[in-house]
Amino acid sequence: MSTLIQEQLRREALEIAIWAEGRPAPLWETLEKLGLLGDDSHQETGVGNTYGWDSSGLPGLGPLAPFGSWQSVAATILRKAEDSAGFDQSSTEFDVIRWINFRDQFETMPFLADITEDSHGASISSLSLRPVISAVTNLVGGLVTSDTLTGIINSIKKIAELAVQNKGRQQKNSNVQQGVLTVVNGDLRLGLLRTTVQMEYKTGKGYQQLNQQVTVSRLFGSLDYDKCVRNAETLLEWDGRDVHDWVNGASSSPYPLNTSPAWDN
Repeated sequence: MSTLIQEQLRREALEIAIWAEGRPAPLWETLEKLGLLGDDSHQETGVGNTYGWDSSGLPGLGPLAPFGSWQSVAATILRKAEDSAGFDQSSTEFDVIRWINFRDQFETMPFLADITEDSHGASISSLSLRPVISAVTNLVGGLVTSDTLTGIINSIKKIAELAVQNKGRQQKNSNVQQGVLTVVNGDLRLGLLRTTVQMEYKTGKGYQQLNQQVTVSRLFGSLDYDKCVRNAETLLEWDGRDVHDWVNGASSSPYPLNTSPAWDN
């Protein structure tokens, strides 16, 4: 008979294995019967990622040393979350099932502890985008350093530029995802911010935001170092990802900051 500790370790490993397999997508026939299939051709996705560190010390990697850093351990876990959800952060194509699945994979990530979830509303228009920055600051300002917050805001402006340049229908919904990986006082935190913005193409002016109320949602958690070490063998079998590859692999990464004066209003 196994000891209680052995049984706990077995269940932990099972939890990770089940999570890594991802959730099976519902059958199209089922969704059609429920009336949940729709035309998503007017939808797009814009992803940005930000990494920050306050230079505080982190525990030793132990058997995870081949990763080189805890940040790359976290980036590898995020890659597995994307793979198991079928979510491609480099693509602007929107798939509602994969969009939902990735959020679920993030929220149920077995290596995260102390997960918090909440949201903040904001009223925006083509002339006023500052409320989005205020909403993001209210949600994450106490969880990241000031430099990381600046990086998040700049990344959101890159996503905005991607949305402006990405040609679609006259009216479209830009589904925005901002990933955050930051170290504060030795705590490695992973975060996910999301919102959807309605946009309209106007001749001579390009895409502009409509007058609307948006909701910025937040998921944040802390990496469980001990759990990662206990399951190092599993993590080392996954496709590794350097934290810089995670940042640079987002669809908005090559774009400049959007410089609309609306960010100041």
